[in-house]
Amino acid sequence: MIGARGLIYLAYLFVITSIVLTRVVKAFTAAEFFAVSAFVCGILLLRFAGRWGSLSHSRRAIVIGSLVGLSGLLIKGVLVLLGIGAGDHAEHNGTHPLLVHIHHLFFNLGFLLFGYAALVAAVSRWRTKQ
Repeated sequence: MIGARGLIYLAYLFVITSIVLTRVVKAFTAAEFFAVSAFVCGILLLRFAGRWGSLSHSRRAIVIGSLVGLSGLLIKGVLVLLGIGAGDHAEHNGTHPLLVHIHHLFFNLGFLLFGYAALVAAVSRWRTKQ
């Protein structure tokens, strides 16, 4: 069984994999799969903790980043149901391009919160060693 620390490492691995797949390989569907997987790991972190108050500051940032990232999918789904941005990604269908790719904005905001969590955890560890 994977513990909370292993779940955090797995989430960071998924985030890095998603970024590499997007920027280097240009495999966007696989990158989105890994992004969503990272966000699911972040949500599961809250499940392992049992309640919000037992999470450290950096782990709370991971959970918030996961919620922000997954909310992009929800917003994208609502827009598609409304017929906004429902066309193929490569074709311009008369809608604003931001609406077609709105979930990427939320993915990036979620990733920024993951980065913030990593920075806070690193500073915290550095301070305890001093």
